[in-house]
Amino acid sequence: MNYLKKMGMSLLSGAVLVLLACSDDSSTKPEPVDPGTLLGESSSDMQDPVEGGSSSSGTPVNVNVDPGLAKRLVANMGPGINLGNVFEAENAGFTKFDETQFSSSWGETIVPEDFKALGDSGFRNMRIPVSWEEHVEENAGKCVVDEPWMKQVFWAVDLAIKNKMVVVLNAHHWNAIYDQNPDSEIPCLLDVYRQMMTEVVKYSHDSLIVETLNEPRGKLTSAKWNDLVDSIVTIVRSVDPQRVVMVGTHNYNNAAAASQLKLPKDASNLIVTFHYYEPFSFTHQGATFVTPRYPTGKEWKATFGEMRAVKKVFSALKDWADAKDLPVYLGEFGAYEAADSVSRETWTTFMVDLAKKMGFGWAYWEFCSGFGVYDEISGKWNAPLMRALLHPAMTFEDTEYPSLDTLKYVLLDDFDQNEGANINVTALSAKLTLAEGNPVDSAAGRWYAYCDFTSTVTMAGGDTLVTSIMVDDTSNNYTATNFEKLITSEGHEGRGLYFKLHLLGDSYPWAGFGAGFYTSEKRANFANLKALTFWAKGTGEFKVSWVTDFADTCCKHNNWGTFSTEITLTSEWKQYTIWFDQWTPSPWSELESIGAEWLEHNDDVRNLQFSNGSSYGQVVDEELEIWLDDIRFYGMSDADFENPSIVNPAPATDPAPATDSTSVTDPAPATDSTSATDPAPATDPVTE
Repeated sequence: MNYLKKMGMSLLSGAVLVLLACSDDSSTKPEPVDPGTLLGESSSDMQDPVEGGSSSSGTPVNVNVDPGLAKRLVANMGPGINLGNVFEAENAGFTKFDETQFSSSWGETIVPEDFKALGDSGFRNMRIPVSWEEHVEENAGKCVVDEPWMKQVFWAVDLAIKNKMVVVLNAHHWNAIYDQNPDSEIPCLLDVYRQMMTEVVKYSHDSLIVETLNEPRGKLTSAKWNDLVDSIVTIVRSVDPQRVVMVGTHNYNNAAAASQLKLPKDASNLIVTFHYYEPFSFTHQGATFVTPRYPTGKEWKATFGEMRAVKKVFSALKDWADAKDLPVYLGEFGAYEAADSVSRETWTTFMVDLAKKMGFGWAYWEFCSGFGVYDEISGKWNAPLMRALLHPAMTFEDTEYPSLDTLKYVLLDDFDQNEGANINVTALSAKLTLAEGNPVDSAAGRWYAYCDFTSTVTMAGGDTLVTSIMVDDTSNNYTATNFEKLITSEGHEGRGLYFKLHLLGDSYPWAGFGAGFYTSEKRANFANLKALTFWAKGTGEFKVSWVTDFADTCCKHNNWGTFSTEITLTSEWKQYTIWFDQWTPSPWSELESIGAEWLEHNDDVRNLQFSNGSSYGQVVDEELEIWLDDIRFYGMSDADFENPSIVNPAPATDPAPATDSTSVTDPAPATDSTSATDPAPATDPVTE
């Protein structure tokens, strides 16, 4: 790798990074950074990581550490960088330790000056991904790590710590565990952690963190992963009881999989870590290691919807971690070099800004390859990325919402206004129909329910309300059978709506209910909507979605997905408020991939729906239920519904339900962004 990486970083006029070239002579020291610029406060509270430890001297350290160390490390570890594409490569031909440099089989060469340049620039933690499986040999029934490889890995650990960076060290790839037989391979991995700990114990507790296996997935199921995490933590703590351990979530370190993580027996001084590369069509556009390749040209502009999608994921993980009293580390995030520089800087700045607001530690992916902050070919740092990571020039303000008390609203339904056979007609549809001089029984805006072929919907009395037969065969009176029995007398105030879902199957089972506003040829314009409010209680998570013409016709391939948000129900009645900027495209839908925004495509609404579906790869046999009452559209008036747009009449007599099966907790897995052999992300199936 070009020694120009040794160059220091400084600031011009407080915002523009100036790249200072220096001699190619490897003995030339990098220019130090002005302590008042990029370093800022990121390291002011961090003690020297090697103080009190002995690096590789062979003498174990004994430092009494209180249980709050993990939280303090995360709070103070500052900007982080991944040493990607270096030790995580297979490096199968490696045989000899070299204290002057290391050359990866993926074409990267690092030298001691690189660590100094990163430390001087302001990075305060370094995640070092390591592939171990190519560097073990069987000896007396145990897996033994090649000594030169162990020395080379800890050579990098020493250099990072020497340059004032806290190190996160992991096992990054073990394909036989993911793809072949976890049970037969895991003992070898555990042997590696035992040998790793003979070196780790030599370092101070505030300088080196041990991370569990990277991005668990495939045949390493969630249950097997929980067992493996417990085993790794047990090995670490048996040697070094006070060592901080970083535990990843399942499904490619997916934030949504946190709920499946079972904490190990010794849950003290743990950090939970996740990875984030959304939207994948932006962060991986043009990447040759993704099949099929995503086209270039997709921008990220920090729109309401784009920012909300990220906030939703980060906030949910923070709530989960806070409940478990765990600090969080964003171990990987990055945008590939094919994205335009403005979008890359905007996206990266927002990720760092939000991670800081959430109190997460973080490390960008990565140093010097396709996502990197340094270009080894040109010998230059990527100024926009370095600015985003170390001295951001952009700010992102939280949305200010108006007071609901100052807004008018339209009542969709409180379930108290219609009787008899028309009890399931929404109050809004009844009002519109009567205003036209027609009887209520001709109103088209009725509550309906739907489900896939394996699931059922049950009414309050326990009788089955909807099965797949009713959904798929309208001759079985799908549009009229028992729908009035969705209404219960046990609403929040007066009557309400109730139903129970039974999701069954492992092929994305889904079920839901909803209501339209007009006959099939009319569409509502929701441009003036400021907030949707409703009262609800129950069990489970529900996606609240708008069914629109645009979402059904926008996309060439995967014409599924809705503008939606998610709610988690409680056992007590609660009023939910969903604001105008909280409706985002379904994750992994083409609706998301084209960057569609609800605020730009909300003039052709057919239905409002509440639904639930299975998670990616999840075997489901689950019962959920929901009570619903007093649904209001704030910011709108009756005039917004009196002149609907007209489209070609649809052949069905009842609005067709959207059957997006993507669940609240399940984006498809993000692939590790480093290897040409990594799989393309899984996508949700078309279920319509």
